[in-house]
Amino acid sequence: MNYIARIIWLLLSLSFGFAVARILFDWGACDMQMPFIYKNLISAYLPILNPIFNVPYVQISSLSTSVVAKLIFNGFLYAIFGFSHTFFAQEFVQAALARFLFPKQTLRTVYCMIATVTVFIIMGFWQHTGIQLWNWLPSTMNNYQQQLVLLVTHHIIFAPGWYIMIKFNPFEFGGLQQIFSRAESAGCPYSSSANSETRTIGMPNLVTSGLFHYCRHPLYLITILSWVLTPVMSLDRFVLVIYTCLYALIGIPFEERKLVQIFGRAYVDYQQRVPAIMPRFTSKTKKN
Repeated sequence: MNYIARIIWLLLSLSFGFAVARILFDWGACDMQMPFIYKNLISAYLPILNPIFNVPYVQISSLSTSVVAKLIFNGFLYAIFGFSHTFFAQEFVQAALARFLFPKQTLRTVYCMIATVTVFIIMGFWQHTGIQLWNWLPSTMNNYQQQLVLLVTHHIIFAPGWYIMIKFNPFEFGGLQQIFSRAESAGCPYSSSANSETRTIGMPNLVTSGLFHYCRHPLYLITILSWVLTPVMSLDRFVLVIYTCLYALIGIPFEERKLVQIFGRAYVDYQQRVPAIMPRFTSKTKKN
């Protein structure tokens, strides 16, 4: 790619890539509402994007009287995200995209942009049940103040996740570094989560220390905890956690196929010793 093309892809990555997809976490943290802080920033500096951030886009009248129907519909939205997240991370899909549609250096950016689109499908069409399970915040707080508390709580709990991503080069994880690399060294990010991505991009050795010593996919664990440990919980947020757990059960085997291909017997042994998500704090003896 020439430098003009690289700059265009860089702008696309910054505008519609991983950083924007990350809004899903804060949306969930704010009890399935777009944080006012984001809405205010968009209204002040990028008002043209107001329609995109003004979620939900629509409330479907045919689902308004049935909580079960809303939960099924919301599960379908999450399934779109989960399917695309896993499908576009597969090796044969990445190879086809690189051969027929996109330069190899942009594959991670394309992958993050697809994730962003599906994230806004979830947020934009989510059908709220309106059922609150608990709210321990003072009733004197307004919505803006409550959201600030929820965001701060979420990011404190998620702090180990930020540490993992920063430790293993967030510029590679977000696709920024690949844009300015040579095609032959860019690599294809087939993995579908940071848990395995951080151990296959720029890392020749299998990482099993730190949080990876207690579970193989600590980012799943941290994400779930950051949504569960909250002073405000609605039925919507609770089912979001359930959908995430179900996706992890389905998605992790796909993710780990690549890790087994890369690390071989070392990763198989690691699978046998260390649980996928729920941490184990005692060592498991390796069987002969």
